[in-house]
Amino acid sequence: MPSIKSPKAILLTLFCVALFSTNVFAAGSATRSPVTPQGGDETVSVEDGVVIDFNPTRNSVFSAATALNTVTSVQVDTMRGEIYGYAEYALDQDFVYPTLNDVEGAGATGILTLDTFLVEPVNPISPTTVDITVELDVHGSFVINNGSPTLLLFSDLAATTFNPVLPLAGSIFQSNLSFISSVLQDVSNPVETIFGSSVSPLGGGQREDYQGSSANILADELNNLSAVLRLTFPLEIGDSLLISAVVAGSAGPEPDAENNDADVTTDISVLSSAGAVDFSNTAKLRIFLPEGYSLGGDDPLLNNIVFTAPIPLPAAFWLMASCVVMLFPFSRKRAS
Repeated sequence: MPSIKSPKAILLTLFCVALFSTNVFAAGSATRSPVTPQGGDETVSVEDGVVIDFNPTRNSVFSAATALNTVTSVQVDTMRGEIYGYAEYALDQDFVYPTLNDVEGAGATGILTLDTFLVEPVNPISPTTVDITVELDVHGSFVINNGSPTLLLFSDLAATTFNPVLPLAGSIFQSNLSFISSVLQDVSNPVETIFGSSVSPLGGGQREDYQGSSANILADELNNLSAVLRLTFPLEIGDSLLISAVVAGSAGPEPDAENNDADVTTDISVLSSAGAVDFSNTAKLRIFLPEGYSLGGDDPLLNNIVFTAPIPLPAAFWLMASCVVMLFPFSRKRAS
């Protein structure tokens, strides 16, 4: 099955690019796989309001060797701040793969990034540190046509804040959510949701849960997946802000539990199955700033995703709460 790059690896790459660049810009990248019967990826990265549009007509790829049919499509709009995608998998016969690395699937990933900084308002008495809220709307659906294919819709929202003079003194805030359907799920409740949050020092240090991160799950049925990922965090005037939004869908095989032994590295048996992950209903990025404040740069993305709105709870409160949790490591349950 195509791999999805870890959010940590994506953030590290994006931060290194931002650290050595003085340009304010929005960018996007996309990956889809497979693109030939033998596999392989199609990838691209763009800037300056460009739209990536891979396989908009959803042409299929058929592998006669395994009787596998796949369809992958992805669009990233760096001007409107939107990500669309589709991944379909159909295996017409039971099959045994030689190794785990040979197991095939379909995947589509879109990434939006924004490198900018906070600009102070005209009013000189305004606070120098304010709370920013970033949201990612995610909508999609799972389609099961045969068996119990493994379906995943993953979304990740991350914000890296740092001072251009002392960049390693910043923080990384993260919120992610996965919708999952597989043979392991109860048929009466086929979609599982997994939410994660974190805050960590940019210069290295312990990673902790961040209470200023949330996932508002609006729907978790097969034919209706909907959620809003949210991050609220403090930002000082002049500090740099690097935002990354990742949405990925993957569709893969149903494992053959009866014929797979304890060694899952060789002779991987899978069953005939078919399904799709459809997130062509749009993932939309939005940023909310206190009145009077703005983000630096003239990239067209800023005009489409930045809004003025009050923030319910100050991010400084969530940072303080996270520190308290570090001091008292009791068991707790995250709220969605």
